[in-house]
Amino acid sequence: MELIQKFPLKTLKNDNEHQRAVKIIGQLMGTALESGASDYLEMLIVIANKYEDERHTPKGAHLTPQQAPRAIMNANNMTQAEMGKIIGSESAVSMFLKGERELSKNHIKALVARFRIDAALFL
Repeated sequence: MELIQKFPLKTLKNDNEHQRAVKIIGQLMGTALESGASDYLEMLIVIANKYEDERHTPKGAHLTPQQAPRAIMNANNMTQAEMGKIIGSESAVSMFLKGERELSKNHIKALVARFRIDAALFL
């Protein structure tokens, strides 16, 4: 009940609410939680992910494969290094953005898993 009073489980309406939710998720992750708090955390993650999907993931029909990761980085305030951590190689991100190489299937799978986007954005 204390968690719900601190931050009610409701649809997030703006980036400030999202940031607060992410902060609470960070505080609760990796700690031993009773079942009610664990359920609260699970629902808060669902709510935060829904907000991210709706507001911070580009739809991409008009993006080139090189523009898609840049749009994702911009929408999520990410650096190239942070994107590199997701796919496992900052140099691969750099080379892909410059048009010097393609992303591997594993790189694309990592991006699809993290951002829940269509793999076709990168092809």
